[in-house]
Amino acid sequence: MSDCSVNDLNIAFFELRDGRVTDMNPAAEKLLHLAYEAGIKNFKKMLADRIAAGDVSIRLQHREFGIKVITPSTPLRVLVFGLDEFRPSLEELFDISSFQHEMKNPLTVIDGTSQLILAKASDDYIKKCAGIILNETQRIKHMLQNIRLLSGMVLEYAEFEVKSFLEEMLNSLSVLFPDIKLSVQVEPNLSSVYADKKKLFMAVNNILKNACEAQKSGQVALHIGLDPTIKYVCKASGQAVPMMKISISDTGSGIPEETLTKLFTPFFTTKNRGTGLGLVIAKEITEKHKGRIEVQSTMGMGTTFSIYIPMIKP
Repeated sequence: MSDCSVNDLNIAFFELRDGRVTDMNPAAEKLLHLAYEAGIKNFKKMLADRIAAGDVSIRLQHREFGIKVITPSTPLRVLVFGLDEFRPSLEELFDISSFQHEMKNPLTVIDGTSQLILAKASDDYIKKCAGIILNETQRIKHMLQNIRLLSGMVLEYAEFEVKSFLEEMLNSLSVLFPDIKLSVQVEPNLSSVYADKKKLFMAVNNILKNACEAQKSGQVALHIGLDPTIKYVCKASGQAVPMMKISISDTGSGIPEETLTKLFTPFFTTKNRGTGLGLVIAKEITEKHKGRIEVQSTMGMGTTFSIYIPMIKP
């Protein structure tokens, strides 16, 4: 590099000539590695195409990156930086542990008082109101549990059988959604998985429930196997390992484009009684496993969520 200060930047620097990358700094090399892990084999070409199209951002493994052209003439010099770095995390905004503690005390009082009213009251209307308060209190408690899960998630890896992983989940869903036809296909070359079983169960179950709720009656298909088209490069060993793909498809009405962009936004929901954290938790669990989630939806035809998990043992 002619300017050594560029090498010291934590922001990716690319130099392009005739649509080809001719120079880059170490941060750019790390970005290329991240793109390769995400299954993008030719990130350089994709970047050049985005710049030519006038795009100012690019999405990679559910992270948003800004594109800033610093010299528009030949050679074209570009900076690519993570936009998340400029957004404060939930922990930076306030103390989550203190918030949960402060919320727990009044919730306990409300919960206990409601139960007392429900037990002592003789008026049916008062009993109904007390029951509503109890239900809403449980919803807030559930939301706090989800926030706690997001703020301090630690994975506990172990090997488990795919068959046992699915049985409990599917039995529960068949009772909750009797009008939904659930079909399951597990490729024979994938009998066991090394991951956090409880958390991966939560991620898949959250998406499956959403798929069932997207239609009063219809079909939901679950497919689990190895994707032969992409690999994950393990940083520790440098080896490329296969990715497990869990696909969940429904035959619902589809998701509008404006909703698709908000799916993984905390507390965003289209449900009357949803918390807006189910998909956020599924995404966090997947990314903690060094994986990613992709969504494809066609209005009037349905939606497919795909979870990719690298088959590695940490």
